[in-house]
Formats: sequence, C-alpha cells, structure tokens
Amino acid sequence: MFQNLPNLNAIRVFEAAARLNSFKEAADELNVTPTAISHQIRSLENKLQTRLFERKTRSVSLTNEGKLLASSANESLRSLLTTINQLTVTPNTLTISTTNSFATMWLVPNLQSFQKRHPDINIMIRAEDSLIDIEHDNRVDMVIRYGKPPVNDPSVIPLIEDKIGFFATPEYWKNHAKKTSGSVFFSTKWKNSDLPTLGVEERLKSTINTQKSPKLRYFDDENQTVQATLSGQGIGILSKLSVGMPLENAWLTQGTSEMSKVFSGLHYYLVIPTRQQTHSTALLFKNWLYETLSKDSL
Repeated sequence: MFQNLPNLNAIRVFEAAARLNSFKEAADELNVTPTAISHQIRSLENKLQTRLFERKTRSVSLTNEGKLLASSANESLRSLLTTINQLTVTPNTLTISTTNSFATMWLVPNLQSFQKRHPDINIMIRAEDSLIDIEHDNRVDMVIRYGKPPVNDPSVIPLIEDKIGFFATPEYWKNHAKKTSGSVFFSTKWKNSDLPTLGVEERLKSTINTQKSPKLRYFDDENQTVQATLSGQGIGILSKLSVGMPLENAWLTQGTSEMSKVFSGLHYYLVIPTRQQTHSTALLFKNWLYETLSKDSL
C-alpha cells in the first residue's frame, strides 16, 4: 500500500528545510551537515521526478510542487508526533521558551517546587524575546508569552494579569519622603513593538501630581530595571510578579500614599502546540504553572 512512498527520513529532512527555508538551519536542527540535507532532498526530487526547491546562490525557495508537499509533510509529521507522544512513556525533558525577564525573575526562582514534585522531569528554559512559531518549531514544547492572549485559540491558556506598581529600596523611600522633587524613576521599553504602550509617562505624571516632567529613565530589559532599583538608584515602575523575591526579602517595598497605586498591565499566557496538548508531561507543567501563578495573584 505504501511501497511508493519515500522513506520517512527523507520526508523529515524535506519538512525541516521547507519550514525553515534553509538547508543550513535544517542541518542545525537535525544535527547533520548541510551537504547531507542537500543530498537527501536531491534524492527525494529524483524519486518524485519533480523539483521541490529553487536553488539560488545564497538561499533556497520552494517551488509550487514543494509548497504542496511541505504542507502535507508538516501536517502528517505533526499528527504522527502527537500519536507517538500519547503512546510513549513520559519524556525526561520539557523545553520551555519564555521572555528573558519572566525566566530570570519568576520561572527560575520558582522552578524548584516543580522539580520536587517531579524529580524525573528535566526542565530546559530558552530565554528569548523573539517570537517563535511554536506549532512548527519542534525544539520547543511550549511557550510562556506576555501581552494580550489571542481569543478563540485552543492552544492559548491565560495565566495571570500583570500588575505594575512603584517599588524602591526602604532607604530610597525614606529619602523620597523628605523631598518634593528630584526622584528618579525607571521603566522598561518593550522589545516587542507589537505590545501596546502602558502610558507610563502619563500615569507617572498624574500620580506625583506635578506640572514638570518627571525624571524617567528607560531600560530595554526589565532585569536591568530591577537591578537599578535594587541598587537604590531610583523608583522602579515594575511588574509585581518580577519583584516577588525582592519583596519577600524586603530588599524592595511598594510605595505608600500616592505611590501605592497599581495599574493593570498585560497578561502572561501559555501556548501549547497541538502535538503536546495531550502529553502527560506538558499537562503536569501546565497545571503546576497555573496553580503557582494563581497563588501570586492573591
């Protein structure tokens, strides 16, 4: 029945090259040489007697026939992987992609509680601010994103609404109370230009009730904003979630009076690709993540 099909490895190589639009990147993903990728695809083209890629000096692109096969190959391999995941024993490794800030300030500090429950599961964290195509990038099992959760998407699970507040060291707050002006504020500019602005400057100006523009300095990474605040240089306009540990240890405290204001931010949400939605390891991590973040929202 299936005797005319190419071998599965050739289809797997072709799918990777088509999805990544690069022989070199496909070679990196599959841990082989670009020459091996090129040879496999050439053999597949010979068997099918049709050209699947247009080869250029520094790039490749799919032909119309290649696009047709790529769609079918990707769908078939994802379906096969989903079934295999359902049948196989729970794997030892789960790879999570999330933002640098969330990984550093929340996930890593809290991960020990998951490891205590499930010591046989190894969690690998990829901290990156660029978006990945989770449905097609098999190197990642799920992603934790920040922003507005897409609606009517079964792969998306809202986790927690972020809250933004004013935080500083106890010593800085003492000095701040003694003066009417001159305090420095720190905030973060999103690297992701698709995220809506939170209107920090307008909120700050209305909070401190002054006609002058406040001294507001920006960092492009929330980790840097937290560190500047921890070092006593100013007041950080920060996600309450990102300063959980400094608050617990009283290294930072939230402001009082007008500085006690908290305004709504965006959401953290989980995206689980189709191939992982019924997998026991992914479900264990999802349940732990939701439960632990729910405690932080109280």
